[in-house]
Amino acid sequence: MIAALLVVMRRLERWLHQHIFKVGWLLTRNLETTTILYYLIFLPGVFAYEFVLWLVAGIFNVRAERAIAWPEAQAVAELRLNFIRLSKTAGSLKTAIISISPLISGVLIIGYIANNVLNVSGFVQAMGDGNLENLGAALAILTSTPDFWLWVYLIFVIGNTMWPDFKALRGWKPIVTAVMVVVVLLYMVGLGEALISRTLMVPILQGINILSGALGVLIVTNLFFTAVLGAVESLIERITGDSATFQNGKLVAMRRAEVLQMRQQQREREAKQAAAAKTQRAVGLPSIYSFPLPIPGGPGKEPEPIIVRKEEAPALPTANTGRAGPAMITGTATVISESTVEEPPGSPAPPRQNPAKDAQKSDAQEEADERF
Repeated sequence: MIAALLVVMRRLERWLHQHIFKVGWLLTRNLETTTILYYLIFLPGVFAYEFVLWLVAGIFNVRAERAIAWPEAQAVAELRLNFIRLSKTAGSLKTAIISISPLISGVLIIGYIANNVLNVSGFVQAMGDGNLENLGAALAILTSTPDFWLWVYLIFVIGNTMWPDFKALRGWKPIVTAVMVVVVLLYMVGLGEALISRTLMVPILQGINILSGALGVLIVTNLFFTAVLGAVESLIERITGDSATFQNGKLVAMRRAEVLQMRQQQREREAKQAAAAKTQRAVGLPSIYSFPLPIPGGPGKEPEPIIVRKEEAPALPTANTGRAGPAMITGTATVISESTVEEPPGSPAPPRQNPAKDAQKSDAQEEADERF
């Protein structure tokens, strides 16, 4: 039961922090001013958290440095409770005990306000069997307390700032392990029932009742502020047309129409996923035979032609060797026919030409040229 209350509480707390920050931005349109308002709203809870942390650190003789500074502008709806910084030389066990002290003190404060100031027990008794007809009389008993809304506000801010950094609680792991081992050993030797069931059960049950009662009161308070905050946020968005959303924990300014469209698309996507999951559960595991696989050359289809192209070799790049070309001899050439050439007297006659032999020589010369 306590685990379920913790889950609901943490989700409500996250929603409230984000939408309080969002309303502050819609009113100011400035992140620095929004951050200051955000911390001012939770100022009593922030002070109580840091004061208890500093006090318990002094009890355990752990140095706690005060780093009081003006909050810097941020786009994340998260309280950075680092105004009191514990020394890094403190042991893990001391750090875990100091870090959980604001949670213990917050639960005790909420329990005291609920039972001794607001008369929550009288409200529960007036409700009786849960009949709504008794709701008016029960609310009259509850709200008859002087400064009722001030006490409700204190429960709200203390309850939403008392949660520690769970990374700092790792020192509790060896203690919890040792306690569980001792309990198991006591039950094995037959002393568990005498020492635990009769001696420790009463304070354990009292602690569980205080914790569950404080969480129940805090959840009801957060639900009330959730309704009020949702109405204020919707009214501002309708008047101004502005809105914002959180992506990866950071505030992103948008128009109201864009936010509504995004939410509608998300709902449609979730509905499709749910329908697909439902269909898959109804049909069962998919079979390979249910997939429409393509069949080559099926009826009514002609096979597509296969075109094979010869891959052209890339042209070799011409290397620039830097050498000059052959020298050219300029001039003109004159063709002189054989008939115009006069033979000097006494010169031997030219050799007799054989046409067949010359043709054979020319063919051999062409073959040799082709080879080269």
